[in-house]
Amino acid sequence: MWRWSSLKFGVRIKTVGLATVGWSTPSALGVDVPVARKLIRKMSGEEYRVYVPGSSFKGALRSATSRVAEAYGFTSCGFIDPTMIMEAHRLRGVCDVCRLFGYPLRSIGGLVSVSDLELQDDARRSLTMRITRTKLDDTSLKVEEGALYTSEHTFPDIEFKGFIEINFEEDETVSAAETDMIGLVLLGLAELRLGRFGRRSLIDIKLEDVEEIEKKLDGTKWSSLLDDLRRWVWTGII
Repeated sequence: MWRWSSLKFGVRIKTVGLATVGWSTPSALGVDVPVARKLIRKMSGEEYRVYVPGSSFKGALRSATSRVAEAYGFTSCGFIDPTMIMEAHRLRGVCDVCRLFGYPLRSIGGLVSVSDLELQDDARRSLTMRITRTKLDDTSLKVEEGALYTSEHTFPDIEFKGFIEINFEEDETVSAAETDMIGLVLLGLAELRLGRFGRRSLIDIKLEDVEEIEKKLDGTKWSSLLDDLRRWVWTGII
């Protein structure tokens, strides 16, 4: 008999330096690369609040997970192009990373879903700044004459919070494969806070509300990694 099980836990991120997780198109704010904002309706009116789209975080987590998967005995096709993904899966089977996060041309998504990460800081203080830079020519790698662009960045030490959910289709016994898939997600989260996020941004990550995962991983090799992810790793500003 098959059934679905679900694990849901909180994820909090904090900007370590200036960070940009933004929309891909210029906005009416006059910024070429703006940070993402969503419309919030309140009793006193409407406002646009900075946030981190769940799709952006999931994409970065997938890339981080793919980078470390094979070093820990998991599989990753390592491709982005749908045709190459399908060919790799045809030859070697669906890889662990695509099983977790889904892939193009598949009728259903992966096992992992990520909510938007909402601003946790006092919205009354200044959260962003703008920086104007010169643009490099992609071919010559020299500065393009008269080419400037403006990007918007959140300040360091800004926090956002959302949640990650992992869904499993399993039989009546909990298998080692399930705990390993949870472990692979944790490896990706650990890698993400040591790499780059968004547009060359650096973030720290801390997990919350992990009691259910703690029970699943008790006595496994992944329990110490979960403990590490329950606290911030960065203590300064870069």
